Amino acid sequence: MRELDELKQEIDRLRLLAQRDPLTGLLNRSAMEEQVNRLLEDEPAGLFVVMDVDEFRYINDQYGHPAGDMALRELARLLGDSFFAPALSGRVGGDSFAVFLPGACAGETAVNKMEHIMGGLARAGEALGLGNRLRVSAGAESAGPGDRFFDLYERADAAMRAGKSERKKALYFYEPSMKQGTDGPGTEDTESSADMKYISEQLRESHIVDGAYCQDYDTFLAIYRFLERGLSRTGIRVHLILISLTDLHGAFVRLDERELLMERLQESIRSSLRFSDIYTQYSSCQFLAMAVCAGRENMDIITDRIEKAFLVREPDRPDIRLSFSFYPLQPIPHGVPAASLFGKRPVEDESRDMCQGTENHE
Repeated sequence: MRELDELKQEIDRLRLLAQRDPLTGLLNRSAMEEQVNRLLEDEPAGLFVVMDVDEFRYINDQYGHPAGDMALRELARLLGDSFFAPALSGRVGGDSFAVFLPGACAGETAVNKMEHIMGGLARAGEALGLGNRLRVSAGAESAGPGDRFFDLYERADAAMRAGKSERKKALYFYEPSMKQGTDGPGTEDTESSADMKYISEQLRESHIVDGAYCQDYDTFLAIYRFLERGLSRTGIRVHLILISLTDLHGAFVRLDERELLMERLQESIRSSLRFSDIYTQYSSCQFLAMAVCAGRENMDIITDRIEKAFLVREPDRPDIRLSFSFYPLQPIPHGVPAASLFGKRPVEDESRDMCQGTENHE
């Protein structure tokens, strides 16, 4: 009997583990869905709240995934401190969370709790070194007869997305105009506009830095080919610039000085090119830049700015020089495969991508 009891206890323990999100300790998506549906069968009443972390991708990219994990755990802790049993709290996606308050629930109570959570997240963000970046958007919907987990989730999520475009309240309550596909005059245009505004906010750079835009080589190549395809239609002028750091004999600079000098050159390029230009590291002693809306007549001005900026950072180096090569992007003839200018990137054991990990990878 004792062994049977221990086996039952172990089964119960494993069942509980299977229902929990390992990072936050909250219910996982499947357990949340199952338990909400069970409560709705007993009483078709309650308030369903959905929330997700604003700019969570930026937090991961800029501060690292451990910081993102700590942010999620802190949000889970605040949910646990704010919503008590019989309320259910779960992590239902990567940075998405849900709370279900069964039975009659005053909307004002949920608003007050979300305001408390917002304040706690602001303090946690400062403590974690995230500044004022740690915020959530939240939407809510009341349960009615026939509602299931998915119905409530869909409507509360629509309210949350509508709230993201305004960011004025701690909690937004669902209204029929928020749901896609709702009939009514002007509804479709309004909803489409709200959705596109939300999408554009997600795509937009959240941390813009002055100067040219630094990217890894593969991204630079994709942008180059995209611009090349559109030249015949847009008519814009784009020049490719190869910037090489060499000694007086045209050879790459010494290995022991290369890293520091390339950092100085990168700073000079970023500050000298325009906000709309882009550049990448091409080899251990070379950068590639694309000057958008620039012709050959602009090249001397651009290279002169880069040289002067570099001399400010390395004033006493008559033994090194910068050399520049130019190439105007040409429209691809229709039906003719483009012969890529790039080919394979030079491979050098000592080279490194200086654009990796910079502020422009949002």
